[in-house]
Amino acid sequence: MILVDTSVWIDFFNRRPGEAGRELRRLIAEAEPVVLTGVVVLEVLQGLTRDVEAIEAYLAQWDMLEPQGMETYRRAAALFRQARGRGIALTTIDTLIATLVLENGAVLFTLDRDFTRLARFTPLRLHRPD
Repeated sequence: MILVDTSVWIDFFNRRPGEAGRELRRLIAEAEPVVLTGVVVLEVLQGLTRDVEAIEAYLAQWDMLEPQGMETYRRAAALFRQARGRGIALTTIDTLIATLVLENGAVLFTLDRDFTRLARFTPLRLHRPD
């Protein structure tokens, strides 16, 4: 299962997608298990200037990973503190995304370098295009 981060979706929906957008197209075409989470949907939709309804409908077809209560948020806060202790300033949203990936045994597809730094000292797995 691959949770696709906002940065990749933005590239995917770009009129001229880059390598990440093309890789996401390949994953979708090969029926790889792509998933979303609510905060990624929020970030993608709030940045739209065109095709809002079509993109909302497109995103609605993917399964969602969501927090499972207090434990998810407790783990996210601990991860945030751990990262901060190593000099990595994560956003709250990125911390929650990483926690959801870890809790669900998923892989994260992102362009955000903060996740690369986080993966150095956690079991966070990142999708790397072939």
